[in-house]
Amino acid sequence: METTPPPAPDTVPVIPWEDRGRSPFDGLFETVKLLATSPGEAFNRMPVEGGIGRPLFYAVAIGWLGVVVGIGWNLLFQGMWLPFVESAEDLAGMGAMYGLTVGWGVLVAVLAPLFIILGIFVASAIFHLMLMMLGGAKNGFEATVRVVCYTQTAQLASLIPCCGSIIGLVWTIVLYTIGLSTAHRTSQGKALLAIFLPLVFCCVLWAVVFLVIGGIAGLAALADQ
Repeated sequence: METTPPPAPDTVPVIPWEDRGRSPFDGLFETVKLLATSPGEAFNRMPVEGGIGRPLFYAVAIGWLGVVVGIGWNLLFQGMWLPFVESAEDLAGMGAMYGLTVGWGVLVAVLAPLFIILGIFVASAIFHLMLMMLGGAKNGFEATVRVVCYTQTAQLASLIPCCGSIIGLVWTIVLYTIGLSTAHRTSQGKALLAIFLPLVFCCVLWAVVFLVIGGIAGLAALADQ
C-alpha cells in the first residue's frame, strides 16, 4: 500500500511575519494568532536561519506594547485611590508618589526596546548553553534567538489586568518548550530542562553562598567566645 510522503521542508509555508507577501500589520496579527492557537505549527513554520532582523523587530514591537500596557494598568490602579484620600497632606504625598510613578513609567517605556533586545540575547545564550549541555542543540544559536523573539508574544498577556502576569508566565514557558524542541528537533523534556536548569543553578548558588556566610559567621562567633 502506497503512503503519501511528508511534504518537503521548502513547501511548508513560512511563519506569517516572515512572509514578504503580507503587509506588516497582517503578518503581525496572523503570527500572534498562530502562536496563540497553534504554537507547534507556528514554530514548525519558523525558519531556523535567514537573519534575526525581522524576528527581533517583532519581539521589540510586541514586547514594547506589553510593557506600555503593563505601565498603563499600574498607573490606572494607583490613580484610582487618589479621589478617596481625604487629607490634603496625604493627597499631596500620594500625588507626588504618583508623579514619580508616571515619570518612572515614561523612562521605562523609552528604554524598554533596549532592555528587550538585551534580555533576548542573554536568555538565548543561557538557553542555548543549557541545550548544548543536554545534547539538544541540533541547530545554531540563531534558531534559539528566533524562538526567544517569537516567545515575546506572551507579553501580550499583560493586556489582561490582575492575572495577566500569571497567564503570561505560563504562556512563556509553553512557547519556550514547544519552540526550542521544534527549532532544535529535540525532546520537549530537554527543552523544559534548558528553561529551568538556570533557575536550579541560581538556587543552588544562593544556597552555597548563604551556607558559606553562615559558616564564616559561626566561626567568627566561636572565635569571640
